[in-house]
Amino acid sequence: MVTDFESLQSEFYHYMVTVGGIAKKTSRDYISRLKFLAETGGYKLDSNITSEYIDEIMNNEESVRQNRDRYSTKHAMGDFRAGLNKFLAFVNSDYKKKRDDSILSEINKVQADRRFLITEKEAIVQSRIGQGCFRRRLIEYWHGCSVSSCRLTDILIASHIKPWRDADNFERLDVYNGLLLLPNYDKLFDLGYVSFDVNGIAVYSKLLSYSDRKILGLKPDLHLVNIEEQHKKYLKYHNENCFME
Repeated sequence: MVTDFESLQSEFYHYMVTVGGIAKKTSRDYISRLKFLAETGGYKLDSNITSEYIDEIMNNEESVRQNRDRYSTKHAMGDFRAGLNKFLAFVNSDYKKKRDDSILSEINKVQADRRFLITEKEAIVQSRIGQGCFRRRLIEYWHGCSVSSCRLTDILIASHIKPWRDADNFERLDVYNGLLLLPNYDKLFDLGYVSFDVNGIAVYSKLLSYSDRKILGLKPDLHLVNIEEQHKKYLKYHNENCFME
């Protein structure tokens, strides 16, 4: 069953960790509990959630909790409410818009910086969307998908390992801070469902179910086709700051 909550869970996770200061495991646990509510209770957990709706959910759950084996304790009810309240705070925070605004502000700073030539500014800004010389350098380096070796470069996406918004201007154009990926790999990597360790071996988030991994063709031995020492600091950053453990 696909729920509205599942389409928001990556942003919600990163909100809890970065803005809320909540531990990664705790953030993941909250998501697991809210997915349980959405899937088993049929609750609509989306951007329209209200405190009144949270009270309605909790009243319903209190009446049915003793009829199931999982999440039946008072402690579980407290976790449900805490998770729902954090989701409400996330929705009210307008997290995505604020993050997008910060990226736009950074682009404006680059464009206003008189230390750069116009061509340098264009290269830095174009790298934000995986275009320009950054993309060309990645194609020259990888010759195809960094994971599958697929050579249909017109469908491959130039992706930063350390995100553009977090990188300095050198890192934004550094070929070692980039992967060339098939669209499904790129999206999973960008949202934090997949990362690669310093040896280039794929690691998968616990929020990515086994069935999803199977459908997506994510095998246990998936790895980058090449890795150099210069990649490792960027991969370490992605693991520690972007990956949903």
